[in-house]
Amino acid sequence: MSYRCIWCLETEQSVSFDKKAHTIPKSLGGQNFNNNVCDSCNEYFGNRSSNKEEYSIEEALKETFNISRRRFILANSTKRKVGRFKSKYFEIKERNGKYRLVVKPSFSLQPSFQTKICRSFKRGLFKMFLEELNRQKGLGFEENFNVIRAFARYDEGDLPVFYFRRKFGVILMLKSEAETPVLMFDRMHYLFSNEKYIEIEFLGHVFGFPITEFNIESFEQYAKESVSLKRGHFTGAIAINRLIDVDLILNVLNK
Repeated sequence: MSYRCIWCLETEQSVSFDKKAHTIPKSLGGQNFNNNVCDSCNEYFGNRSSNKEEYSIEEALKETFNISRRRFILANSTKRKVGRFKSKYFEIKERNGKYRLVVKPSFSLQPSFQTKICRSFKRGLFKMFLEELNRQKGLGFEENFNVIRAFARYDEGDLPVFYFRRKFGVILMLKSEAETPVLMFDRMHYLFSNEKYIEIEFLGHVFGFPITEFNIESFEQYAKESVSLKRGHFTGAIAINRLIDVDLILNVLNK
């Protein structure tokens, strides 16, 4: 079998494919691998120095999603133990069945910090998306995905990400989904997709973003159609620019 990296597009004639590349970070319980990610690109996403910050792109994903993941696990005592919740930025406090997020001093609300970690988080979303799209459907090498490669792998340009806030605290998940999360493209009817935009659901959170070149007219049309599709299920959408734009602890579950 011949391998080709979906990120740098190099083949095994010029790069190595010896290490297992988790599509979803192992620190989030990810169990699936993508054979079409070379060792260099795989290392890039998990390397702090590659991101020029105190966290890697995968750590930005972990710090965001491990909060809601841990909450789902704590709420279901039938699930097996998966280890202690570890975060450099947050703690989870529980009282009378309700959970609140305690922010550590290391997590800054300063605009510069929020902008940087949000950018890393968004790049991580595209990383998970393209690797899972390739693993599940065999897509990802096509030229139209070059905008994702440029942003996620090479830190070039910027791509918008919509975050949709839920109206109700009822979230349908697979039995083992909190332990071993999966990325869903089309599980629920409210997830919009076309040739330019896609929406994903992951650990109770719903995001939408472009997957190829787009213009303002198509983006506005996408936003209009998506919000209409979600009417009754979500209160609205926000283009995230700060990590705190995401409902990190899924407060809707407290209702």
